[in-house]
Amino acid sequence: MAAARDLLKSEGAAAVTLQAVAARVGRTHANLLHHFGSAAGLQRALAEDIAQTVSASIEGAIEQRRAGTGTERDVVDAMFEAFRREGAGELIGWIALTRQREALEPVIATIERIIRTMRALGDPRPVDRMTLSLTLLAIGDSLAGEEISRACGLDREAVRQVAAAQIEGLAGSPLRD
Repeated sequence: MAAARDLLKSEGAAAVTLQAVAARVGRTHANLLHHFGSAAGLQRALAEDIAQTVSASIEGAIEQRRAGTGTERDVVDAMFEAFRREGAGELIGWIALTRQREALEPVIATIERIIRTMRALGDPRPVDRMTLSLTLLAIGDSLAGEEISRACGLDREAVRQVAAAQIEGLAGSPLRD
């Protein structure tokens, strides 16, 4: 998985092939094919690995907010950073574009778990809508945020400000920067 993640971060989702990963770890294409079953199996395993990392980052920020040591804006920043840093947005985009949607199951399961956890902790806000908004904005930002921001004449930070404002509108309480 480390080799697949490195390829994703350095060369993009299209470069994460069974052959490329096999070459990085000193194995044959057949070895990886036996282990993952297919390129979609590799993508699913990578999505699961990244979902765990992204989830830990976001859940950490949520816990800090809940403990009073962080803000909701910290949660927004954690999500955007995790999607960009880990390559999650690009991987999700690639999986969707190649119609290997079953590989998105680990990401979907992670999102569902975060929403269930927040609800179980008694969060009265519309966490489903907040999560939907943040996730889609974070994916879009990780894919083309720099270019779209520039085209709009705005700096890259603007999309996070938009996300925070949307969450404020959904949550009904102001967010602190």
